[in-house]
Amino acid sequence: MIYEYALEPAVLTSWASNDRDYAEFLREYGLGTPRIVSSFPKKKASKLRSYLLQHSPQDEQSLAGQRYTEMVLKVVESIVVRDVQLQNTAEWAEAAVVENRRAPFDVILSSTDIQEGNNVTPASMYSQGSIWNHPGQINVSRTNEGLLAAVLNLIRLADEKIVIIDPFGWTAEAINFLQFMLQSITNNRVSEGFPAIVLFYKEKRGSDNSGNGSPSADHVRQQILQGLTGDVFNIQLEVFELRETANNDVFHNRCILTEHGGVITGHGISVSGDESHTDEAILMKPEIYQKKWRQFIEQNCFQVVSEAK
Repeated sequence: MIYEYALEPAVLTSWASNDRDYAEFLREYGLGTPRIVSSFPKKKASKLRSYLLQHSPQDEQSLAGQRYTEMVLKVVESIVVRDVQLQNTAEWAEAAVVENRRAPFDVILSSTDIQEGNNVTPASMYSQGSIWNHPGQINVSRTNEGLLAAVLNLIRLADEKIVIIDPFGWTAEAINFLQFMLQSITNNRVSEGFPAIVLFYKEKRGSDNSGNGSPSADHVRQQILQGLTGDVFNIQLEVFELRETANNDVFHNRCILTEHGGVITGHGISVSGDESHTDEAILMKPEIYQKKWRQFIEQNCFQVVSEAK
């Protein structure tokens, strides 16, 4: 539900001079949308910002110039960090082809046609069946494979943090999915580094009526790590058991967040394994994403019962 876009500066320049295209860019690209711009042809947001600003309209104080600057700043708010191989050519299109054949982008959006199967242009991206079109909500099978397919790019393209929020993230079914997800995290990555993994689950208090309570964060962390092999065994994994507090929101919704956005699901990561069971995965709008990021990462509006790192 998240896609990496290689975006030619000439396309941004064209859009900055058109009211409709400018408004559509602000609505359809960046955090909270399926389309996240790649750091290509650079490796860092700051380098991409400088590179794009070098392609500003000649009159930077014109309306088009001001729009272009605003669009560049929006682009670098949330980019896919890519370990770009240095190119000898200064031509964007030629370099994009070389990089695409090394490690494919999801979409190359260029001003003119490039002979690559994942290329679209402003003239072709609205065609029927265009790869530019991405659903914001999908139906998924409640299996490891089905749920992972819905969040695969969110996981694969993350460079900083993968945050899993699920009240029942401590159950055997949830741990089984986490192991399955983490075991695939090294596949087809465009960045060499591994993101930190953070799991938040809700405390369940045991009683005669409700059975055993939730295990400690340390126990959950050890259970997850025991099922991992290879390089991912050494991944940075943090687990938090949380308790709701007075005058704060409840811990109910289930979602997965990264720096590129978030996906919310009805059942969360406790998949049943039955292919006839389904769930819905929904891409979060920016305001919902920012609310969850603030609640769990920036402020942590819950009491920490136990934690393990």
